[in-house]
Amino acid sequence: MGIKDDLNKDLGVFFNTDELAEQHIIDGRPLNIIIDNDRLMQRSRKEFDVISIGEILYFVKKVDYGERPREGAPQVFDGRLMYVFSCREDGGIYEIILQQNRSE
Repeated sequence: MGIKDDLNKDLGVFFNTDELAEQHIIDGRPLNIIIDNDRLMQRSRKEFDVISIGEILYFVKKVDYGERPREGAPQVFDGRLMYVFSCREDGGIYEIILQQNRSE
């Protein structure tokens, strides 16, 4: 077994709903995600020097989500229309920040 296999096995643990993940409906699809609004607050202060840059920060496996969402794209999160503020990719995981209103 290689390093990639080990990482994928670890991701399976993190994104298990019996461990850290929760299932949410994103654009009509049920996905296991990890919401981390503490990290959202840290990034807001550190990188943007504001109190808040968005309302939800979540992690999702790239293989489950699909094509990377573009900034400003609409996204329906649990029936609520949001917009992608930012999306980062690292190690097969997307970190997505959503905000209620799209900034122009």
